[in-house]
Amino acid sequence: MELLTDEERRAPGHYRDPDWSVKDLIAHMGRWMAEARVQLLDIAARSYVPHEVDVDALNAATLAELKAEPWDAIWTRTNDARAWMLEGWFGLRGLHEAANQWIRRAGAEHYGEHLSRLRDWVAELIELRNCPVVDEWEG
Repeated sequence: MELLTDEERRAPGHYRDPDWSVKDLIAHMGRWMAEARVQLLDIAARSYVPHEVDVDALNAATLAELKAEPWDAIWTRTNDARAWMLEGWFGLRGLHEAANQWIRRAGAEHYGEHLSRLRDWVAELIELRNCPVVDEWEG
């Protein structure tokens, strides 16, 4: 992320329809880690009720709510969410399959879903810096 300028972090193209930027993806990751923490706290309190999350609705809400947020706020929120998620997981006593599922869903497996495309998109953005500007109207 440090390789990118703020403008590059906001550039659409990481995903299409809807358009996601690098910033949007990081916000998305943070939201899922925050959700996992909530579920882990419920598991620890023995009040967890297994349920399905409306993935599309949560993703759309995240994009809408955080679109105007500056990069530094998104980055800090996501790092905090990761720390809180791990704190919730490490604080559990004993094995909990539901906890492991939430950690996979918001952590390692979720990273795996996005990491390859993120690396490619960052490389594409950096490569675009070196491309000459072409004016198609000039002769």
